[in-house]
Amino acid sequence: MQQLILFLTRYRNNLLLLALLLLAVIRHSYKNPVSEHWINQVGSGFSATISNATSGWKHYWSLEDVNEELARENATLRASLWSSNAPSFALSNDYSFIPVKVIDFSYKKRNNYVVLSGGKSTGIMPGMGVISASGWVGTVSESTKNYAYVVPFTHSKGEIGARLEGKGLGQLTWTGDPKTATLKDIEREFMPVQGDSVYSYTRAEIAPPVLTGIVLSATQSEEDLSWDAEVELTTDFRNLDWVYVCQFKGMQEMDSLKTSIE
Repeated sequence: MQQLILFLTRYRNNLLLLALLLLAVIRHSYKNPVSEHWINQVGSGFSATISNATSGWKHYWSLEDVNEELARENATLRASLWSSNAPSFALSNDYSFIPVKVIDFSYKKRNNYVVLSGGKSTGIMPGMGVISASGWVGTVSESTKNYAYVVPFTHSKGEIGARLEGKGLGQLTWTGDPKTATLKDIEREFMPVQGDSVYSYTRAEIAPPVLTGIVLSATQSEEDLSWDAEVELTTDFRNLDWVYVCQFKGMQEMDSLKTSIE
């Protein structure tokens, strides 16, 4: 309010002049048809410009809803077409995918985190795997009614089992760079080569195997002749927006089986 008063005080003469000019134009327009027509044209054009700008802003602010709807459609499509894009060992119709927006994350720390804007109210529970449109992200650690906390791969405890397509298993470990990882302990008969696809390999109730990285190079141990490979991660952990939480359809049956055995 104080700033407004100071503004009016400083520019009162200019504002008064503009007001008098506007009044003169209006009075003149009532007596001059040509001027009236010109003012109407200007007014109509100005009104159209304002309406167009307003419409643009409304469209801009509605993009969030559009993105959410697209994410849900992508989840449905991912579930229905999963088997057509996965290698034979990753074929599965046992999962549904819950689209959820990332509201906070880090990637420069030793123990990074991801926070999701969905929780138990949308079916997200601890232990579920989280993937992006590009690959593996991490595992849900905690969930409340409306939010979930994810331990991403870019965490000191985020390592996972991994599998080279058409070859053997190994352990995928984060190197501290959000773009790369190391695939360790690959049996000597399964030499990794540049361009090999690396898939996540976790328990069934967590997530299906998903593409996680591409082999850049490999070195062989002199002790046991096993291979280690440098892997370029397919998920950009510096730019997380929408992700998908993997919901194992057989979880209830599996829990019932475990209970009966115990």
